[in-house]
Amino acid sequence: MDTTPTLSGFITFCRNVVGIPVDVMPDNDPGFQSALDYAALWIPLFLNQLSPGLFTVCTYNWAASLLIQYQQDPTGQVFFTQNRQSLGINNFVPGVLQSASNEATSQSMAIGKGLSNMTITDMQRVKDPYGRQALAILMDLGTVWGLT
Repeated sequence: MDTTPTLSGFITFCRNVVGIPVDVMPDNDPGFQSALDYAALWIPLFLNQLSPGLFTVCTYNWAASLLIQYQQDPTGQVFFTQNRQSLGINNFVPGVLQSASNEATSQSMAIGKGLSNMTITDMQRVKDPYGRQALAILMDLGTVWGLT
């Protein structure tokens, strides 16, 4: 496992885990570096001190989520467009439903602090599996460090 996020490691992650084909996004596409750079700004560096492996995985997942959400398809391809449609990336979701009722029934569920304190950025990240994985790591980090 990589313990430092690298461009080549991220491209390998995108090929083997995310399944982005070379004909959709060649290795020299600047989108890889842009997503990795942007993700590096979001993931706290102290995660690297706790676990370099988790830091790398979290960074790669966040960057992959950015690609799924923003990368444009080359002419004649629909990989990212189809992913955005199937995952509902462009659908607005205002938050998590806590309870519902009518005259005859009523149900509710407990919402954890991590979900109730989600930002709009967090809500966008949870729409794809890579963003959810990154947030899961970050939320566990909050438990370890007492962050909210």
